[in-house]
Order: sequence, then structure tokens, then C-alpha cells
Amino acid sequence: SRPHQDAGVGSLQRRPRNPRQCRAAGEHAMDRTVDPAHFRVGINIGSTEDGVLSTKLLTTMNEVMSRTLNLARLGIVGAPMIIQCFYIHSVDFTVWVSRVFAIYAILGLIMFACVPEQLYNGMGLGAFRWAFEWVYPEIQMSNGSLVDAVEKSPPPLLRGLKVGELSGARAKLRWQGTSRYLCVGADGWAFTGSENYAATLLLQHVFVKDKRVPDTYTFRIMDPALEWHQGWLSFQGINHLRFGGWLGAYRDSRKACPYKVIQDSSCPSGACKLLCASTVVPSPTSRSCTGFYIAEQLSGGHAYLGHAPDRDAAYLEFVVV
Repeated sequence: SRPHQDAGVGSLQRRPRNPRQCRAAGEHAMDRTVDPAHFRVGINIGSTEDGVLSTKLLTTMNEVMSRTLNLARLGIVGAPMIIQCFYIHSVDFTVWVSRVFAIYAILGLIMFACVPEQLYNGMGLGAFRWAFEWVYPEIQMSNGSLVDAVEKSPPPLLRGLKVGELSGARAKLRWQGTSRYLCVGADGWAFTGSENYAATLLLQHVFVKDKRVPDTYTFRIMDPALEWHQGWLSFQGINHLRFGGWLGAYRDSRKACPYKVIQDSSCPSGACKLLCASTVVPSPTSRSCTGFYIAEQLSGGHAYLGHAPDRDAAYLEFVVV
């Protein structure tokens, strides 16, 4: 069954198990734009923890890619010079040098106007960052496009807190730019509501093999007024009909789901996204929500809190209490 929000009462109830209603909801849930059961596929070539062979493979690939990039840079810089060398004896030296400078100037202006990010990263023009910022002011807030900007910028802040230092903070989750907060109903399902019903969450760092996982936290409900006081936020598994993935509260701490706080170029200032980072192996009859973001989803005319791809992720703010 799926949680159902009663607009008149403001709490959550379970939907009646009507086969026709469940079938209709299942068909809607299979929509590829919002269905968290669709997983992205990638290739894992190994890591340094997999042994000597994987380490050699990663090292070789890194060297090959860096040398290829350097060769491409040399080709871009040297090609006009080599071509002009064929005409060095047909014109005066001054004319030849002026033509070379003109070619480089035209090439640089075209790249600066059409592909500034590729020019900045590909040619390693960190020393001329001021020129890029002067013409393209929006790159000052970029994240993931200009390498130097990401490495040198100060850590992002969420309501005055650093992303990696949220452990121990008590906060409410608010949808960015709205007055809607994360709430937990009497039956344990999460939904969005007013601040009066918002759940206070305690953020705690996640540790794996005694090592802290960066920017990753579990969320514990710390609100004596709620029935799910000291419960943990987690998700409902997705069954073989691609039904589930809803956010809710659970009593068992072993079911607590870790979420990674993400701040990228798509996030407004002071907002973030929460990425499900569960490492629990699901049962053979269900699927995990790992790799998907907390988001509002519509089904049967009602809004639920589930998990969705990056493009549908909710922008959230931490309101410290």
C-alpha cells in the first residue's frame, strides 16, 4: 500500500487496497520521469582497494589521459605555427610574425566567445581567471565547470553551517523558497506541511570501517510531540511492480538510511539536495533507492515524498532550531 495525504486533516493514512486503484497507481508510478526504480548504469573499472592490478590500471589510465590532453594542447598551440612555417620564405619576417600573432588572436577570441569553459580548463588558464570573470560573471558561482573555481572557493554554507560540519545539528527541512516543511504523519509516512507540523531532525555523521563518510548523515526525529520521536528516516523498498520508494520513519536504527548532502551548480544559494546513499543489500523481491534524491512525487492526485533522479530532486534548506 501507498501513503495517502488527507488534505483536510493534514495527516497521512494508508490507501485502500482496491485492485483497480493499485493498478492505476502502479501504471502512473512507472512513468520514467519520476520512477525511482530506473537505475543509471555505469562501468566500475576498479579501485585502489581491489589490488595491484586495479591500481596499475587506474594509474595507467590517468597517465594516458593527462598525456593525451597535453598533446592536444601542443597541437592547438603548434598547428598554426607549423602551417605558417611553409610561407616563412615567401614574405618578410615582420609580415610572417604579424600573421602568426593574428591567427592566434583570432583563434583565441573565437574560443573565448564560443567555448570559454573548454578554453579555461583545456589550456590551463588559471592565471587569467580575472578575464573570464570580467566577461562571464556567472562563472563565479559555477561548480563543476571551472576546476580552479571549485578548488579555491570557500566551502558552501547552509544557513551558516558548513556541509561537512552538520553532525549534531538539529534542524527542520524546508523546501527552498516555500513555507513547506518535511513532516511525519502518525502512520510514519513523510509529507510536506506547515511549520507547525514540521519534524525536528538530528543529523549524525555516517562512519564506515571507523572512517567518516564525507557530507553523509543519518536523520533522527527528535520531537517529543511526534509519535515517531527518536525514529529514523528511511525509504520503503521498491517491489517488482516498481511500486514504493516512499520516505518514512522507522523505529529500528539498523534501517536508518544515510543521505549525502549535495550542493552543486543547480542548487540556489543556501539550498541543497539529499542523495540516498544506502549500502544495504535489498531483498530479492525489492530494489533500493540508492543513487536517487528526495523529491515530491504525484500519484493519484496526491503528493508524496519519494525518490527521483537528479533533474526532479527537491531543493532543501536546513532551518536550525
